[in-house]
Amino acid sequence: ELVASILIDLSEQRLYAYDTQQRLIYQAPVSTGKPATPTPAGHFQVTSRYPRTSMTGSDYHVPVVENVLCLGGPGLRPDSICLHPAPWQERAGLSFGVARSHGCVRTSTPTARWLFLRTPIGTHVTIRE
Repeated sequence: ELVASILIDLSEQRLYAYDTQQRLIYQAPVSTGKPATPTPAGHFQVTSRYPRTSMTGSDYHVPVVENVLCLGGPGLRPDSICLHPAPWQERAGLSFGVARSHGCVRTSTPTARWLFLRTPIGTHVTIRE
């Protein structure tokens, strides 16, 4: 079953995935942007899917991250905000459900894989406060 839309609730630090009938088919805790590097609210869509990619920012470089979905839409640079696993966060024993990222939406490794297998390009993603 494909994901038709995704809602990311910043105040709850949770992700909700819905099917074409708008039935909730999956939910999970996430870690979105810290206050200094917030995740933007708005209406976006999945514009890129990467089975494996590297992630680099001003103070980090992760050579291989799997099952990455990146968003496009108003005010977003291509591939600047993505839904991706954070195995480094898992290895450090840091829970999801707490804002910890540089703006991306971090998920557990199993959640990232579940989403990647079911979420096509063009899927609507709403990020709300």
